[in-house]
Amino acid sequence: MKFVRKISLCFILLIGYCFGTDAILKRNATLRSDPSTAKTPVAILSAGEDVELISTTLSHGYYNVRTAEGQTGWVYGRRLQITEENLAATTANIGTPSPVNTGSAAVSSEIPTNWEKPEPNQTQYEGVDGTCGATGDGGDSKTNGRKNRTDAPASYQSVSWKAFQSLPYPKAPRSLADWTAPQLSIIQPYEGIPVSLVGFLDAVKVEKGGSGESTNCHFTNPEEVDWHMPLVEHSLDQEATSIVVETTPRVRGTHPKWTVANLSEWVKSDQPVRISGWALIDPEHRAHLGKYRSTLWEIHPITRIEVFKEEKWLDLDDLP
Repeated sequence: MKFVRKISLCFILLIGYCFGTDAILKRNATLRSDPSTAKTPVAILSAGEDVELISTTLSHGYYNVRTAEGQTGWVYGRRLQITEENLAATTANIGTPSPVNTGSAAVSSEIPTNWEKPEPNQTQYEGVDGTCGATGDGGDSKTNGRKNRTDAPASYQSVSWKAFQSLPYPKAPRSLADWTAPQLSIIQPYEGIPVSLVGFLDAVKVEKGGSGESTNCHFTNPEEVDWHMPLVEHSLDQEATSIVVETTPRVRGTHPKWTVANLSEWVKSDQPVRISGWALIDPEHRAHLGKYRSTLWEIHPITRIEVFKEEKWLDLDDLP
């Protein structure tokens, strides 16, 4: 018997906390109040969303799950791709040497623990669907508050793609509210530092599907949602190796040139982009590791986008 295998696929931490197995929706699915089709669905879940299995035992072909928003119910098992639990902090060396630094500023290959980390400002967003406060309308309020900041750094620390991708994080629950002090201490030196790094855009995904995200009060209009943008180290790398960087509607409001159309020239291109913003850990996406990202660390929100064109850097805001 392999004693290291956890009981009911829950990882029992020394503090006694147990968290479940993650899974990804392979296609759109209905969340139901019981393991049957007899009752009206509770919600519609979108392909690519990640959920937590409350139990790994099937009931009439359904799994009991919890969504990222904390809603519980039943999803038909064939709609789910169950992922490895107990993922360690991602420190693997993926790819070959980093892209050539096309700027003149020094680029740090390691990130020290003493860089300044200003506290995020508190914002209120006025969208076409209403008002959304600083921490959204539920979910992980600590993480949402950081995602929704709008303050722009006075300057950025230029770091290599590999240095950022290798930042540590613990095995921990999906909400910072459930993390222990030792777990939080691992990310504390790095969360909230203003960074700038060079990579290649694999995609620009406007997160308008499903029921929306708690950080944006479940708004779903394209102008009211985050853009999920996988940034890879080399132009031909796959999304599974990426660092996720995200724009938010609160910041885009002051950057009218930040459009999907304006960025399209650099998506799956051999021309790099330089992304600047705030370092953030997004703990709810463990199920996406190795599929849609290589680390839980993100640049979120982005506060500056620069594109490389005609052998020079151009601020996206300065596009003609």
